[in-house]
Amino acid sequence: MKNFARPRGAAVLALVLIGVLTGCSAARSGSSTSAADRSAAKDGSALSQAAPQAASGVDQATSDAAGRQVITTGTAQLTVDDPRKAASAVVALVEGEGGRVDARKEQTSAADRDAFAQLTVRIPSGDLTSTLAKLEDIGRVDQVDLSAQDVTGTAEDLDARIRALKLSVARMEDLLSRATSNADLISAENALTERQGKLESLQSQRARLADQVALSTLDITLRTPGNAPEPTTHGFLGGLAAGWHGLVATLGTVVLIVGVLLPWLVFGGAITLAVLAALRWVRRRRAPQPGAGVPGPIAPPAVAPPAVAPGQTGAGRVAPPAL
Repeated sequence: MKNFARPRGAAVLALVLIGVLTGCSAARSGSSTSAADRSAAKDGSALSQAAPQAASGVDQATSDAAGRQVITTGTAQLTVDDPRKAASAVVALVEGEGGRVDARKEQTSAADRDAFAQLTVRIPSGDLTSTLAKLEDIGRVDQVDLSAQDVTGTAEDLDARIRALKLSVARMEDLLSRATSNADLISAENALTERQGKLESLQSQRARLADQVALSTLDITLRTPGNAPEPTTHGFLGGLAAGWHGLVATLGTVVLIVGVLLPWLVFGGAITLAVLAALRWVRRRRAPQPGAGVPGPIAPPAVAPPAVAPGQTGAGRVAPPAL
């Protein structure tokens, strides 16, 4: 019995060793397969992570697709004593808030015009309200007009198109790297160039849109009290004042037109009188003068009466004898 027990134990031990070895090989193959899967997944995630990136230079506050993106523009009119000095104060205020000045125009006072200044400034959207409040320290704010445009849909559409084109460009670069013939190489290069151009155009549009959202545009006009717009008055007095100003403006326009036309009217009247005088002189030269060589009416020739014989009167009648 003991002799047969040893071979059986050796067989069992061999089977156990075979099972252990088989499990190790399976584990190794499984680990290699999972590593390959993880590598493929890593490559796919890297490609997908490159797509959602927005255009370069986009502000973090405005690139959030979940929030609303609004473009704010407006105008402001201020009455100041010195427009040039006030313009410098506005520039300092805007730059202090993190904005910039895109346009600036100044005009000094003259005999026929008053001094004024105009500025186009870009202010961070979050600081627009506080900046408008600080303009009160520079001058009297007569009018403020703001308008907002929601461009969230446009921004999301641009982001989606940019992601799609980035994936397309990545695929074309992969095809270009694997091209074997000249024809395939040229075709892949042309397609890649076209898609890269479209991608850059979309990225430029997205950057401009992000800049408009991040910085609000404000046109500021600085005027002196002499040429500042008068406040609007409502009601009967307002209508009466508006009618009076309209009448004065109309009369002023009429006087201006008459002053422009008066020299021309005088010049035209002088020419007309000269032409009429010349016509009258020509007519007088052509008119006939009485007794100046013009024959009068011709008188009929005189006819002598017939001779009457003695003893006859009239036409052949015999006169009675004398007693």
